[in-house]
Amino acid sequence: MRNLFLLMTASLCLLATDVVAQKKDTVAFRLNLDEVEIVARRINHANEANAGAKVARIDPEMLQINKTRSFSELLTDNSATYIKSLGTGALSTASFRGGSAAQTRVNWNGINITPPMSGVFDFSQFPVFFADNVNLYYGSSHVKSGTGAVGGSVNIFNDPEWGKGLSGKFFGEYGSYNTYTGGAQINAGGRRVVSKTRLFYQHSDNDYTYINKVLTNEPFKEKRQDADYSQWGAMQEGYFKLNRYAQLVAIGWLQQGKRMLPQPLGIVGRTHERQHETNVRGYMGFDYVRGIHKLHVKGAWLYYRLKYDKWFDGGLFDPEGNINSSHTWQGVADYSCAPIDELVLNTTLTYTHDLVNVSSYIDVDSAKYLLDGTYYSIPVAEPPLKHHRNVLSWQASANWTPLSWLQLHAQYMFEQNNSRNVSTWSAGFATNFFEKTFYVKGSMSYNYRFPSMNDLYWRPGGNPDVKPEDGYSYDAAIGYRNDLTSWMTLNAEVSGYLMHIDNWILWLPKDGNQWIWTPQNKRNVLSTGAEFTGKMLLSFGDFKTTLSGNFSWARSRTRKKQHEDDNSYMRQIPYVPELKWNARLAFDYKNAFCSWQTTYIGKRYVTTDESYSTRPYTIHNLLAGYLWKLKNGRQITSQVRVDNILNTYYESTQYYPMPLRNVLCSLMFEF
Repeated sequence: MRNLFLLMTASLCLLATDVVAQKKDTVAFRLNLDEVEIVARRINHANEANAGAKVARIDPEMLQINKTRSFSELLTDNSATYIKSLGTGALSTASFRGGSAAQTRVNWNGINITPPMSGVFDFSQFPVFFADNVNLYYGSSHVKSGTGAVGGSVNIFNDPEWGKGLSGKFFGEYGSYNTYTGGAQINAGGRRVVSKTRLFYQHSDNDYTYINKVLTNEPFKEKRQDADYSQWGAMQEGYFKLNRYAQLVAIGWLQQGKRMLPQPLGIVGRTHERQHETNVRGYMGFDYVRGIHKLHVKGAWLYYRLKYDKWFDGGLFDPEGNINSSHTWQGVADYSCAPIDELVLNTTLTYTHDLVNVSSYIDVDSAKYLLDGTYYSIPVAEPPLKHHRNVLSWQASANWTPLSWLQLHAQYMFEQNNSRNVSTWSAGFATNFFEKTFYVKGSMSYNYRFPSMNDLYWRPGGNPDVKPEDGYSYDAAIGYRNDLTSWMTLNAEVSGYLMHIDNWILWLPKDGNQWIWTPQNKRNVLSTGAEFTGKMLLSFGDFKTTLSGNFSWARSRTRKKQHEDDNSYMRQIPYVPELKWNARLAFDYKNAFCSWQTTYIGKRYVTTDESYSTRPYTIHNLLAGYLWKLKNGRQITSQVRVDNILNTYYESTQYYPMPLRNVLCSLMFEF
């Protein structure tokens, strides 16, 4: 395996060639024209979230030091977002403010990449290495993202590097459980053309030791079985300036993963499960900025394929496998204008077509399979069913600055989802005082989440009549940002929110039949909470210290009884921790750096009546590294990361243990 890792790293170096890099939609078109510069600054406001909404940006430094990790790990350690995981490399979903994973939307360069089948994004299959900028929008105020972001949205962008000539980086990492990662990036940045290529590969046996506290009265150590995973990806980006006003963008992204699905603790059997995932994403864009006008036209094609296999020791039980796939075509036309300095108007027209191919099984009279004296029916696959969905939406917004210290923002969107129509809206304000060091902002909004394709058409149990989830959201925040002294900088924000989410979709037994479950609108939820984000920077010559952190408190409770004896009434939603916080203390001295990072996840109820819960846990991680600067701008960075340094046993999801202490060492060469 180690030889394979070395071979992969060498291959990356040989394969890396010219490519292409895209510009983020919200970044102004940087030209040496005063007219364009001024107008771009005014128009950019139209592309932001509602002025009063909570928006958090992941520090680019965090993207750099976490380049070998997944987005699930990045968000866990650096945001107030809660990540529910089945283990390292396994399914990991995100929820904002007590909402569900299905109420989180993921946008890539302004394109919705949330899978249409499940409606849930798996962040374990998204390497941080493929992102240049990450913004988190909390709540449903970002109407421009479209329906679906009832809890919030994760917005990922790729950026070009203009005028930097030929540059690149190569890195490799090896650590515990035979985990190895290799990556390469080649940039070619001119004044009119920029190209960028990224290659990434990762594998882990993932056979970590954990403490089994389920099977016996006395806990004992054992190794995780059937948990290995591997993934690779390639991204190619291109950015072309046609003239002083117009530019073209083209991006291709291929991501593949293969992983075993480990059984939860307490399950004794000889069943093995495996899935292969393929994501193909293509994006093209045209940007035009001239005078008071700005136009973005985007087109994207998204393909997703999931193959699932299941077998027993001694023979194959599921010979055909289960294959589901989806195609998504999306077109976006976004126009902004600034008729006066104080006003920016924006409108967006979006069309999305989803096509899903769904396979399922029925138990029919077929050959029998004998295992340990027991006969099993071999399922026979039915022909895949195709389902289509057409979504057309129109959005309009206005951003008005009537006073130098006051900004008002309003958005409205109409959406037609097949034969269903819905209107959403948001409104907010933001104020700045004391030379813009202190600010107050607030917003209110109404948003929807249409059922996923699985909710509507899964066999058996899909419910075409299930209603969309909808909710109202209210936000308020105060913040402070200023250079207190020549050596101290402070940024801090405290926010509070209230969300009503109605018609929450739950999969429940159909008419009391425990073998067939169907989605039903059975839960209304009231979620209230508070969040804190802060960062303090101290600089003394070559010595720099950074203290940053996030804190969230969330009460997300059912406010409607499903029946007279419903014990879930006014109880915390399962797997929503009331408390979550993380903190990071970093030290930099010349070319050396180190950091300590800790994350706390509070108690999470497993049952709806709060009768059983998982234990809270605190994880501590250490990182240290050194940068060697060579001639001609070349440099080498070495880095050692120790995760879970105190060897804490913990479960993100009940009966799915997470790794104990593990070490990863990496080396990166840049030129």
